[in-house]
Amino acid sequence: MIPRLRLVLPGCLIVPLFVASVATAAKPVDIGSRRELFVDRFLVDRLDGVRHRLHRPRPAEISVTLDQPWEKHFYNGVSVIHDTHPANDKPRFLLYYSASNRLAVAVSHDGVHWTKPLLGIVEIDGNRKNNLVGSVDGRLMVSDKGPMPEIFLDRRPGVKPSERFKAFTLIEGRGGTRVIAWVSGDGFRFAKLRDKPIIHTTLYGAFDGFESMFWSEVEQQYVIYLRYAIKVSPPNPRDPNRRSVARMASKDLFNWTKPRPMTFGKVGLLPPDHHYNNQTMPYFRAPQIYVALSNRLAQTRQALSPAEGVKLKPSRSDIADPLKWLIGDCADTVMLTTRASAHYDRLFMEGIVRPGPGAENWTTRSNYALRGLHPTSPREMSIWVTRHNGQASCHVRRFVFRTDGLASIEAPYAGGDLVTRPLRFSGKSLQINYATSAVGGLRVEIQDAERQPIKGYTLADCREMIGDRIDQAVAWKSGTDLSSLSGKTIRLRFRMQDANLFSLRFAD
Repeated sequence: MIPRLRLVLPGCLIVPLFVASVATAAKPVDIGSRRELFVDRFLVDRLDGVRHRLHRPRPAEISVTLDQPWEKHFYNGVSVIHDTHPANDKPRFLLYYSASNRLAVAVSHDGVHWTKPLLGIVEIDGNRKNNLVGSVDGRLMVSDKGPMPEIFLDRRPGVKPSERFKAFTLIEGRGGTRVIAWVSGDGFRFAKLRDKPIIHTTLYGAFDGFESMFWSEVEQQYVIYLRYAIKVSPPNPRDPNRRSVARMASKDLFNWTKPRPMTFGKVGLLPPDHHYNNQTMPYFRAPQIYVALSNRLAQTRQALSPAEGVKLKPSRSDIADPLKWLIGDCADTVMLTTRASAHYDRLFMEGIVRPGPGAENWTTRSNYALRGLHPTSPREMSIWVTRHNGQASCHVRRFVFRTDGLASIEAPYAGGDLVTRPLRFSGKSLQINYATSAVGGLRVEIQDAERQPIKGYTLADCREMIGDRIDQAVAWKSGTDLSSLSGKTIRLRFRMQDANLFSLRFAD
């Protein structure tokens, strides 16, 4: 018999284990002209013969490898920032990663081809020709024995050019964890914002990972999703704590709310898996949706036998048995979403980035997505993933999704219907992101709040949509103009066959 688990949450407020579902289907939601993705249940009222489908990215080229003398031992990728500031000659991507527990950076103008700039900031072995990020006085921001700095691009309107990049470092001790803030104009050279910590928390296990801090456009405040730990009782020596996520917010970066533990789908506070680094960020085409490509550690699950492990090449030298550590468990990445709240909608439990073939990826803390989901062409978006962790062959590889293609509503050949909850919109046309087979198709019917088809916008009036389009206006016999319905309560009914619907938006 499986024992019941009890939660012990020192140093934080207790919140209900279970939360109510997002508003009832009868209450209309005003989506204005926002783009909505089918990564959660927000718009869905009824599915008949169709289903939610999780899409996994395809692997692309290797972005960063361990090939410089200052990059000793193992490293992890941390984050990718897409900097589109007008002051740049062209948009650039910055990929931050750990080189011997020192923060290094690679630069790209397209997210595909990367270089390691010789920044000349930090001296290593008598030489400053390296790509290590540091302080304005030529030092590491923290010792290479401590937790590495975390960096984010501050998108708050009006932020000083010299403070566009923010970093934070940690001071850990018996009195809790203190967070020190740093600022930079280029993302390479940082100055301490002030000596006084911006955050001080005694939350158990707080900041023991890579945290996600950003300026929220929809909330008009800074938000941080941080890791903490839940003590599980009865104790399990191999798995005594559950790594989880809490949320804090601040209007000014200096005064923060108390940590609020996140809840996970229907299970409440205690997630069934370890969320090592939550990687929560606003989606770039729909900032009201925060996508968490969370790093999941299967701490008690060993995939490789010692005989299989001897073929690997561990790179750690700071522990007694590197191979035992390397094959002691395995990991992947999962997707969660939240809408500016302390609740994750857990629509999918399945891994979105699997280890795949090869023993090298069935090792501890491999297959972790870096923080950052960014467009790399008009039709695709990319994430970057650490592979072969803890080995001489450790690297970061790019993975590619279709634009908006994290999840979809999928219809089989037999066909089916999606009906949305009541909604109001502003705009003149309905644009959708969809794909069909050669024999599949999609039609849209607009209904009133009582589910009755509106004259002129029935399924029979809609022109069948076939093909593969990122943004396509839906047309009826009268055309695409929906101005007469703007602001009114409606429902959308999608009749689909052998097709996928990724997103929708009412456009001006």
